[in-house]
Amino acid sequence: MKLCFEIIIIVLLSKYVISETTTTEEDSSSGEGETELTEGPSEEVKMDIVTKFLRIVDEYDKNKESCKPGTEFSLEGGQVEEQYGVRRFKDLAMMAVNRANFLTRIWQRGSKALLESEFFFYTQVRSLVEENPDIFAAGNCYDYKEFKNYDLFCPYAHRYVDEPDKIVVKDLSIGYYYVSNGTEYEWFSKIREKANMKVQNGDYEMNDGYEIIRRDQTSAYDKRNVSHIKSVYEDGTWSKPYFDCGGGNIWMITYTLPFFGYDPDNGTYHFKGTSGIDIDLQKVDIDQCPGDRNTNVFADSAKCKKKTTQCVPILGQGFSRGSYQCVCKDGFYFPDTSSVQQYFNGTEIEAQYDKKMQDNPMDNYYDSSFSCLPCAPGCDKCVDDKPCIISLHWDQRRAILGLNSLVMVWIFVLMWFTINYRDVKVLKAASPMLLRIILLGALLLYCPMIVNYFEPTILTCSLRLWLRELGFSISYGALLLKTWRISVVFRVRSAARIKISDMDLIKRLALIVLIFVIYLSIRMAVGRPYITKGVHTSGLYAFQCSWDVWDYCGAIGELLFLIWGIRLCIVVRKAPSEFNESRFISWAIYNETLLSVFLNVTMFFLQEPANPDLLYLVVFIHTQLTTTVTLAFLFGSKAYVVYKYSDKESCPTAMSRGSKYMAAPKSQGGGTMLSNLDSSGNTTTFLLEECQQNGGIEKDVQEEFKRLYMQIETLKLKNMKLGNPHLTNKLSAMADLAMKEEPPDDSTPSTPNLNTNINGKRVVINLDDFKDATAL
Repeated sequence: MKLCFEIIIIVLLSKYVISETTTTEEDSSSGEGETELTEGPSEEVKMDIVTKFLRIVDEYDKNKESCKPGTEFSLEGGQVEEQYGVRRFKDLAMMAVNRANFLTRIWQRGSKALLESEFFFYTQVRSLVEENPDIFAAGNCYDYKEFKNYDLFCPYAHRYVDEPDKIVVKDLSIGYYYVSNGTEYEWFSKIREKANMKVQNGDYEMNDGYEIIRRDQTSAYDKRNVSHIKSVYEDGTWSKPYFDCGGGNIWMITYTLPFFGYDPDNGTYHFKGTSGIDIDLQKVDIDQCPGDRNTNVFADSAKCKKKTTQCVPILGQGFSRGSYQCVCKDGFYFPDTSSVQQYFNGTEIEAQYDKKMQDNPMDNYYDSSFSCLPCAPGCDKCVDDKPCIISLHWDQRRAILGLNSLVMVWIFVLMWFTINYRDVKVLKAASPMLLRIILLGALLLYCPMIVNYFEPTILTCSLRLWLRELGFSISYGALLLKTWRISVVFRVRSAARIKISDMDLIKRLALIVLIFVIYLSIRMAVGRPYITKGVHTSGLYAFQCSWDVWDYCGAIGELLFLIWGIRLCIVVRKAPSEFNESRFISWAIYNETLLSVFLNVTMFFLQEPANPDLLYLVVFIHTQLTTTVTLAFLFGSKAYVVYKYSDKESCPTAMSRGSKYMAAPKSQGGGTMLSNLDSSGNTTTFLLEECQQNGGIEKDVQEEFKRLYMQIETLKLKNMKLGNPHLTNKLSAMADLAMKEEPPDDSTPSTPNLNTNINGKRVVINLDDFKDATAL
């Protein structure tokens, strides 16, 4: 329904952009799809219908006193009616539907006195507005000559804009001939046409029911059928938004539907008038921020620079343009850091945008303004250009990396050492192949220092884990297997020879490395490392590799592996060793275990506060105190011996100390029963002279000979009882060999003799004779 004042029906919003001139290139940050309307054929600009409409809204708000009658702008669409009327205000429209059915019923069966009471109809529209604060106005406009003898009658109630609690009731038909032909009166003429068509075609529903009323004070109730034509929501229409010029001077939208009169002579219905409500759009916020235009026709019409700012709607501003703020996106900050208002006002942006498009399209103030500035590199949020990420101490890191690289060079020197002196006894006994494998693992253990030098990424964090775990499994796996071989040989208490070759150990080492590879593969698939952002003591952020449950599982696995190594070290602590290598290996394993526990605890506490430089230094120190110290234990004594005796020729006698270290060991025949254990698992002759210089035969060796002698005697007695003279003679020969007298001191035996006491008797055993005897 339209007001008695001159009403302007203006732009119906649409989500579609109508191109009115040619296209120009526009700043992408001001929003994709925005267009402008300009005068003059030389300006290449397009205009967005929404922008044009919102400008008109501003113009009418600013010039309420000089608004013009008529429809100055008219564009087709349907978005506003659909979104604001059909969806948002349908509940209010249903009150107009209820009032239309009420009027139809009144005009069908009401008394004459009631139907001629203007006060009654004025009261109806007033009560409708009073009961619903969201309804600005309500009215019932009658068709020509449909109310008493009046040409027109339209009781209308509306609120005062400045005093919404006060309601004015009047006859809108005075001075407003709404039954005339004209587009401004279509709200009435189209409803009338639609209603008459409905009646003529019989395309309507009947509202049926019963009435039970009393006849008089003493009579019983009467029950009778009642029915009338029914108005439904679909019978009505929503108007385009219009400005109530000269009336409320507000923007509104109207819903109107018909009610009907009844001709009792022929029992037919006809169009009698309209029932309608007006909704004040000033109470409806315009949301110009990005969104779905199917549900918000104003969506994405804001002029924020999308590259650096984002739109935030301001609620409670009503039906007006610029009801938004352009706030800085994450990673950008407001240029005026001292301003209390850390955002760009939408009203100001819209004004500058209009100035650019209308007054001077070449004006670049809008293009150069209303943008936020980028934060310092790596900052997610900031308030100024100050750095928020801690700067790494590159000088310190370069110095640490240089020292680490210098140590790594010695790996290749040691590789050359094990190859060049592989036939020297001191290296031969330590298995040169396994030594080179240990050096390969140590090289991998140094590589994480190179990876950690750079700023952390997912790739570097993952690579660090692979290098560390593979280097540990190769280097310390080889060490522990060497120790395991010594423990196996040492624990055997029989004359049978135990042979464990280097290739056997390499196969076992491959299995250990495979277990670590499986663990790393599972971790990469399930718990891949990521980058964490911690806070430094200075308040700045610092990025570092994550330290989570997978790292703890890996640390526990390494610890269990080293505990097994400690057990092996305890087993072989009394094993005879010609070059003390098992002792050095034990020291290396103890050292790695203690320092690894210390490192894992330190890594846990260094996560917060974050300090990448300190963490890098701690890892470097740990690497040097473990890997470097291990290499010093293994290769230090060997290098000393080699370079000390490398310029001396071996003495012709077995007493030459240099020949002990420098001469390659001779291959021993099977069955040697007294051997000195070295890390390679070979059995080498234990010289009598060396035993005497080193304090005599070990107690374990004496017990072994004692046990062997007693077993020979026991077997001899058993065979005598069994009557096996041939075997008895052999055992007697063996016992006689064991009881030979010691040769003179000045003699130089060509074969080694062993001197010990068994059951209080001095026993001298020549191993070559014993070998010949046992061969029988």
